[in-house]
Amino acid sequence: MPDRRFTLWALAAALLFVLWPVTGQAGLGLAAVLVLVSIRHERHRAAVLCAANGLAWGSILALAYHLLADHFQLRYVWIYSGAALPTHLKLANVWGGDEGTTLLLAALLVALAARRSTRTAPNQATAWLAAWYLAVAAWLSPFAATPAEWLAEKSAQGMNAHLMNIWMLLHAPMVMLAYAWVLALVAPSLAALSRSVTRWPSSALIDARRAWVWLTAGIGFGMVWAFEDAMYGQFWHWDPVQTAIFAAWCALGAHLHGARGWTTRPGTWRWVPVWSLLAALMVAATMAVTRNEVLASSHRYVGSSTWMAHLLAAGGILIGALVTSWQGRGRGGAPSQPATGRGLSLQVLALRLTQLCFVVLAVCAAAYLAWAFTAAALDLPRPGHLRPFFETLTNWANGSELPLLRAAFAQWDMDGYSAARWMVLPLAALGFVGGWFFMRRVSRAAAWVSLGVVGAAAAWVSLVEGPLTRSYKGTGVLSQSVVHMLPQLDVCLVAGSYLALACLLWTGMRAWRTPKSASYLIPLGVLHAGAVIALWGGLLATAMNGYGQQRVEVGTDWAHVYRGYQLRIADVEVSRGDDGGAWSDQGPYFAMASIELMTPDARQVQGHALYRDSRSAMANDSGPVRQICEILDYRFARYANVPGYVLHPFISRSWMSDTQLWVNPAALINVADGGDAPPVVAVLRVFPFASLLWLGLVLTVAAGAWLAFVPMGHSKEHER
Repeated sequence: MPDRRFTLWALAAALLFVLWPVTGQAGLGLAAVLVLVSIRHERHRAAVLCAANGLAWGSILALAYHLLADHFQLRYVWIYSGAALPTHLKLANVWGGDEGTTLLLAALLVALAARRSTRTAPNQATAWLAAWYLAVAAWLSPFAATPAEWLAEKSAQGMNAHLMNIWMLLHAPMVMLAYAWVLALVAPSLAALSRSVTRWPSSALIDARRAWVWLTAGIGFGMVWAFEDAMYGQFWHWDPVQTAIFAAWCALGAHLHGARGWTTRPGTWRWVPVWSLLAALMVAATMAVTRNEVLASSHRYVGSSTWMAHLLAAGGILIGALVTSWQGRGRGGAPSQPATGRGLSLQVLALRLTQLCFVVLAVCAAAYLAWAFTAAALDLPRPGHLRPFFETLTNWANGSELPLLRAAFAQWDMDGYSAARWMVLPLAALGFVGGWFFMRRVSRAAAWVSLGVVGAAAAWVSLVEGPLTRSYKGTGVLSQSVVHMLPQLDVCLVAGSYLALACLLWTGMRAWRTPKSASYLIPLGVLHAGAVIALWGGLLATAMNGYGQQRVEVGTDWAHVYRGYQLRIADVEVSRGDDGGAWSDQGPYFAMASIELMTPDARQVQGHALYRDSRSAMANDSGPVRQICEILDYRFARYANVPGYVLHPFISRSWMSDTQLWVNPAALINVADGGDAPPVVAVLRVFPFASLLWLGLVLTVAAGAWLAFVPMGHSKEHER
């Protein structure tokens, strides 16, 4: 239940910033000062942090009110919102821009600092980070007035069309919650490196679990969202922001696999805090990458004004880690605890190898991201294999567009194919080591026998044919770089299955013998099994995907598209109107295609596909080759994108496959302006077993949430 003083401060600040928005910048600056004051003044620490917390959250309440009330006289509201937006999207714009996301992160950090600080033990690292981001938010001035010339030009700029989605209410705030909780781990990590604590605080372990749950859920909802947008069109494509957040997720996973058993024993005491600090560094790097324009990214929906602030935060974390580690090097730790036998030593070694595998994955992703930035800075030419469809598109581009097209495809982004090749080995090792670890707890003999059997199975699928290699038919969109990796990915599937089965076997056995521990053990087993199910689903859907393309006349009979799939476009409704999106005052075009899809098993489904464009009708966009390239290759979709343009597919989901049906009726815009009705370009994409991905994510997040948010005892049975 919120503290009464905090509630009064928040309501008072919200009222002040609503009635006099000009005071907002000063209020945020005052909050930053109060957080700094709390670090040194013990006597009034709780009261001062309560006031700062109230000012921060009061500013968010005020910003939400201004957005809901369409107060376009505020620059933030003018830039990111529109009068015709539905209420939930207006509210989502609280984190729709750089200023809002920075303010939300600052408010979350000051809340965590207030929660963990006491009169005698301030949460200094979290407080410093909260003060920093409050200062950055004040500098960004979310309550600044809109320039008169902007208001004279148009009533509002409108929301970026790509963000006009229900997932905006879930994906972005979940990721920001995860970021805040990861950054809150800096404080206990620095304390551990300085050896001022001898056991990892239980509260910090809970924070790490919650950070992991929020991050996993945020990534999951991001994958659902990406599957619906032409800027992505698939679950994952190693976008620079995705790569950075993946590195943070892996580093956090390494930390969680060692935090509970951490002590200051010589030789091991640095590992666990360093992994959490690596996660914090990657969180700051992720925010910097999101705001930086050097690399091509599908996440760049807002300005790039704060990327240096995030890098400075990362630099501060790194300096703090080096200083405290130096200070702690000479301090004596807890006496070494003798191993009680060879078995225990092997178990500990397996946990350390698990941590190492996670760290290798994180470092590999971060290294390739750093290389992309380095190559861009050195102006190195981008390799041809990273530019699919480019040569085809150059044949269809006009003279004025060709230089822009060349520049877009020359811009560096992540080389996900090369990074994936290096990640296969540690990913497979995670499965083998983790499976042996759990099977060892069932039976020593079973552990070694099962490891031999699984190793032989992995060798078999690598040399002969595994499920991915056997299922690949070349009917979909898959890079040859990935095709060559299919045998190695088959090994990962075998290793992951070993991990899931061993974990579930141990979980069931221990829960049966000790029912009191079932509330911890069952979610633990479900979490690992869910992660493997998601891995199976993602890899199977990617390897077995298929696609077909067809030019379809609206209102005609069924047209065959791909392997028994037939479609009929009953109608395409073209209109113009203000929906609150970007450049809505100019009246964007809308084309809503009514679709009927017949599956190979004679199941008929109906739905709609959306096309939205804020531009005037463009003859160039009517070329079917260009439209197909845009649908099949997210790089060209990024090039063709403007903030007022979206292309969303009709999606049909079933247990056997997820089906996307993309309809680009750009040519019909000319019909609306009096031209002849040409055929419509339709592309069907099929992703078999994608349901396993969604099921696995749900199981993983649900089990992780139980472990993170449901109070449990800390018995030895829970030791990892």
